[in-house]
Amino acid sequence: MAGGFGKRLAPLTSEVPKPLLPVGGRPILVRQIEWLRGFGVTDVVLAVGYLRHRIFEALGDGRRLGVRIFYSVEEEPLGTAGAIKNAEPFMRDDVFIGLNGDVLTNLDLNKLVEALGDADGAIALVPPEVPTASWSSTATDASPASARSPSWRAST
Repeated sequence: MAGGFGKRLAPLTSEVPKPLLPVGGRPILVRQIEWLRGFGVTDVVLAVGYLRHRIFEALGDGRRLGVRIFYSVEEEPLGTAGAIKNAEPFMRDDVFIGLNGDVLTNLDLNKLVEALGDADGAIALVPPEVPTASWSSTATDASPASARSPSWRAST
């Protein structure tokens, strides 16, 4: 799913959709597609909306990345479930993997699909490995309605 506005990352996302933002010099979506290809995925459906022309320009038909890319276009934001429903005509297999377009992982996809077995429908939420950390909240002002912002500090 690569159709969101990426508002929390503005102004970085005013000209570039969040899934195309580079991490380590390469766009997140390129990294995701390479990861999928490493597990034998050959067809990728991208649910696109905001700045979709940038994604079309960057990825094209997917041939350069060794996959076939199909685009499910959202003329207006549909949300996660709506994006999946809108992409349904492109889903030919019994199994599909839905990913947010801004997630990087090294998860073993084969083990995940294997663990789901013959379920008619399943959602797998995989908890991330997070380093030991200390979390706290800091009030931004003294009013009861003040926003709180987390501060994170890795333990040593």
